Amino acid sequence: MDRNEALQILNLGKNASRSQIEKRFENLSRRVKNGEDLEYDSIEKAYNLLIDKEAYNRNDSKLMAAYRKFMFHYKGWAILILISVVIFSMVLIPMIFRRVPDLTISFAGRYGEVDLDIMDQILQENMPQTEDILIEVIYLDEEGESGEFDYGGRTRLTGLLISEEADILIVDDSTFNYIRSDNALMALDNLITEFSVEIPEENFIYGVNFDTGEKMIYGISVADKYLIYRSVYGEYMRILCIAERTTHIDDIIKAIEIIITYGSE
Repeated sequence: MDRNEALQILNLGKNASRSQIEKRFENLSRRVKNGEDLEYDSIEKAYNLLIDKEAYNRNDSKLMAAYRKFMFHYKGWAILILISVVIFSMVLIPMIFRRVPDLTISFAGRYGEVDLDIMDQILQENMPQTEDILIEVIYLDEEGESGEFDYGGRTRLTGLLISEEADILIVDDSTFNYIRSDNALMALDNLITEFSVEIPEENFIYGVNFDTGEKMIYGISVADKYLIYRSVYGEYMRILCIAERTTHIDDIIKAIEIIITYGSE
C-alpha cells in the first residue's frame, strides 16, 4: 500500500493535512464501532502509513511519532489518569504533611478567644520535653430549638475525635453533653489518682457509663482557673475532659496539673 492508496481508502485528497487524516480516521473508527460494515484493518493500515509518512517528512523522531499516536488513541485515558493523580495528591499530601502536635488543647463551645499565647507560653516553659503544643478555639453555637451545633465547628471537633488527634478538651455544658452522647470521652476515675495535685470532689462532673450504667467522672470544672479565663471569654461552664482515643496520657496529666495549679498561689 502506498500513500495514494491510503488516501483513497480514507477518501482524502492528496494534500490532506495531518489534522484531516486524524479526524477522518476518528470518524471512520466511530462508524465501525457503531456497527457499519467497513474494512477496519485497511483503514487502520492506511492511517498508520499516512501518519508515519508525515512524521518522516517532517523529520520527527520515532519517539515523538509514537507519542502522538499514543495520545491520539489513549488521550481520554491519559486525561482520566492525570485527574485521578491530582485528586489523590490533594487528599494524600495534606495527610502526609499535616501538623500532628504532641499535645492538643481544644476550647470547644460558645467561646471567644482572648489570649491563647499565655497558656501556650506557660505550658512550653513547664513542659520543655513536649515540643509541639497546639491550643485552639473551636466555636460551637447552638442553632434554634433543634440544639444542633454549627456545621464548621462540629466537623472540626468530630475530625479531631475520630483521628485520635484530640487530647484535652475544655468545653461548655452543651458541648460536653454532645461529645458524651458519642461516648468519646475518657472516664477519669482512675486517672485522677495519678495527679500530684488534689482536685476537690465538688469540681467533678459525672456521667453514666453507657456500657455498665455506672456513675463515673468524665470532667473537671475549671471555670475559675487562671489559664482558662485568661484564654477565652464566654459566660458558660468550663469543663476540662479528655478524649477517649488519646495516646498522650503523660503529657495530658502534666498539662492538667499546670492548668489547675498555675496562678492559684
